[in-house]
Amino acid sequence: MSACTPPATPSPVIVESLDILYLLDQLEEVLGAGSRVPLTSRTLVDEQEILDILDQIRVSIPEEVKAARRLTDQRDQVISDAHAEGDRILRDADAQAAERVDEHQLVRSAESRAADIEDRALRQAADIRQEADAYAYRVLQKLREQISQVAGTVDRGLAELEARGAHEGIPDRV
Repeated sequence: MSACTPPATPSPVIVESLDILYLLDQLEEVLGAGSRVPLTSRTLVDEQEILDILDQIRVSIPEEVKAARRLTDQRDQVISDAHAEGDRILRDADAQAAERVDEHQLVRSAESRAADIEDRALRQAADIRQEADAYAYRVLQKLREQISQVAGTVDRGLAELEARGAHEGIPDRV
């Protein structure tokens, strides 16, 4: 390498499936690799690299929201399937009971079985609904935490830039 050639700076990594936590790690890495300003608590960083990572974070947040929406849709589908299965079981029980209406003992047995099937179907649907709700809740909580972390990182980055007066002369793009 000649004396005139500046050292190569690592370019930001662009990944196919952007992961917010990965991007936050990248942001932290860029901040940690910055040059310290003597006698201050300030760090000089490559502004374009920070802005590139923030843009990638902005792009990846909608993907996280879409993933949460897909999970909610899947939960709704599971609940709908459970209801349909319960309805099918009830129809089957009704059909069986109607076929045996002439036989008194069989009628009682069929009614009892239909009630058991209905109870079981309702319990299964409630269990599936509860599990789907709990899963969606955990995913949405995790998403809220990730979004909160991203917001905190963005706030800290903006505060750092504002403290340096770096925002003066830069048009608002948002």
